[in-house]
Amino acid sequence: MKKMLCVSVLLLCMVFALCACVPVSQTVDLTAPPTETPTAVPTPSSEAVEAVVEFSTFDVNKKYYLDSGSFVELDLKLPILTGTYDGIAAINAFFADKETFFYNELPFESLKDFEAGAPDSKIEGKKDNFYRQAYYRLEAEFGSILSVSAALDGGAGGVSWAGIEGGTFDLNTGKKLGLSDIFEVDEQSYMGFIYDFVSKKVAEEIGADMQRGYGSPYFFEDPYSGDGYESIRSFDPNDFYLTETALVVFYQKYALASGAAGPKVFEIPYETLSDMLKANVVNPQ
Repeated sequence: MKKMLCVSVLLLCMVFALCACVPVSQTVDLTAPPTETPTAVPTPSSEAVEAVVEFSTFDVNKKYYLDSGSFVELDLKLPILTGTYDGIAAINAFFADKETFFYNELPFESLKDFEAGAPDSKIEGKKDNFYRQAYYRLEAEFGSILSVSAALDGGAGGVSWAGIEGGTFDLNTGKKLGLSDIFEVDEQSYMGFIYDFVSKKVAEEIGADMQRGYGSPYFFEDPYSGDGYESIRSFDPNDFYLTETALVVFYQKYALASGAAGPKVFEIPYETLSDMLKANVVNPQ
């Protein structure tokens, strides 16, 4: 009897154990949209990616022949920029077009005239001073502002062709900047300052030459009156560039002085006009 009771209790325990293992059925609403597990959205970095630019040059060395075998020569080092600024493509296109500009400056007509007077002569470009040359270099980079200069050289036989070129650009837009883009004050104020600065420097040079007993290369004796006054105000507002320490303005060959003196260059330190410049020039971000 006890044995049968033990067996019955054992069977009853097994039944309860099996019931505990069977899952409880659930009612599922097939019309309800599926529940999605929320996806973690990455938080954007609070640090902006800094735009970059690298400056280099590429060479253009070409010879253009006449039927006689004489030739003129083009020798250029033109800028090319790489980096992440939006305006880089436009700036590169600007400088790529410079090849055409300098080609149009080649002394073809002078070479033809020379050959007409010396038909047995054969002219060989740069070797015989029939060429155009422009070598660009980086002068300064202030945040999104980049400035370059170029030394220009060349000739047409005995005639020398030399000069300077400057260019300042907004890397964000590709725009070539003028003086009005870098000065905070109005045109009359900044041009007046430039004229005064140049006049003072020219007067100092003329005075120093006189003290040494040298003749002055300038076409005038007084920068504050007459021809001197007018010549200084013939300044081309495009003739400038920026360095790390100064605004550089220049007058092309023969504008103020004899050809032997070459272009005249004047460096205006930023500390003398910092209150007139826009903040992104003196304090680039």
